[in-house]
Amino acid sequence: MKDIDLIQELNSISQTHTLQRNDIDDIMIEFAGRIIQSLKIERMSVWLFRESSKDIVSMGEYDSRVAKFDKDTVVPASEYSKYLKVLRKSSILYIENMLEDPVVSEFKEGYTIPNEIISRLDVPLKFEGKVIGYMSFEKTGDIPKTFDTKEIFYIHSLSLVFASNLEARKRRALQSHLDHELKEKEILLKEIHHRVKNNLSVVSSLIRLQSSKAKDSYHKHLLEDCWGKIQSIGDIHDIVYQSKSFSSVNVKVYFQRLINEILEFYDETRPNVKLHLDISEFNLAMKNLIPLGLIVNEIITNSLKHAFDEKSKGEIFFTLMGYQKEFKLNIRDNGCGFHQENQTDGLGLEILSGLAEQIDAKYNFDNIENGVSFNLQAPIN
Repeated sequence: MKDIDLIQELNSISQTHTLQRNDIDDIMIEFAGRIIQSLKIERMSVWLFRESSKDIVSMGEYDSRVAKFDKDTVVPASEYSKYLKVLRKSSILYIENMLEDPVVSEFKEGYTIPNEIISRLDVPLKFEGKVIGYMSFEKTGDIPKTFDTKEIFYIHSLSLVFASNLEARKRRALQSHLDHELKEKEILLKEIHHRVKNNLSVVSSLIRLQSSKAKDSYHKHLLEDCWGKIQSIGDIHDIVYQSKSFSSVNVKVYFQRLINEILEFYDETRPNVKLHLDISEFNLAMKNLIPLGLIVNEIITNSLKHAFDEKSKGEIFFTLMGYQKEFKLNIRDNGCGFHQENQTDGLGLEILSGLAEQIDAKYNFDNIENGVSFNLQAPIN
């Protein structure tokens, strides 16, 4: 038999792309055939320790004499405790004569003699510094085999390559499992947002119905305020349901929708109010967006209710800009200006302050020449 360049063979095996292949049995047979031929032996096997016990299970056993491949053989660790104790402490364990060496006396009757094994070399497989199994290389017949320096280097390197492949496969399997779980959780979260949005829509519709039956303007306005606040929260859940992100929301999409819904709601009483929107593209976390949406709902609603009379033409300017670490909001109108008493039938300045505190925001109202300006700034994170 022609000698094989072990270094060249090792390089060839290590470059074989097996990570994406699922036919592990075929891979084992392919590798075992090449390795057995390289080392001029007849048998090779890979054994892994069970995580749930100390028993050993074969990942693959190949005998070139009969071209036979077996796997899933279970060997109770208790039957080979002496051998495994020595193996765990060895970088490589070489047994020249399996019939005479006391370290493998446990193998003799049930394994060594039936398989006609004379010499054996074992190398542990390690994963994250822990021995997870071992590779065995066996010579059969009557003449013991001595593994030379090149062969031992080759075998040791093979164990590193094989362990690396096992590690990569385990990580790939774990990633696949995590991806599957993540997908399930995404579907569940999507469904939750959808149901919350639907429930809020029902509540919103009931409030609008009650509002239409209110017997005085005071209670009618209270119910309208409630409707606007619920709508501002419901819109967030609906946008999240339709998007791919469950942690943050595009503020431009959200506030364009929210403000237009508010204008449509007050269209009968304030038909001549024109809206000017200037919103940059950035995302905010839901926990920040809900208080901000309630703040915006309150300010816009108050402008529509108090800044203009029924016949006047009005304008509301909404500007929301996101920067690297913070965002700035400005809402101004050309109405009659800010009067604190106008806040008593809405959330009120006290609750508005509480909402701003939730997002670490600073805000102020300014009476300008024609109308009022509301300014707020807060960190994006």
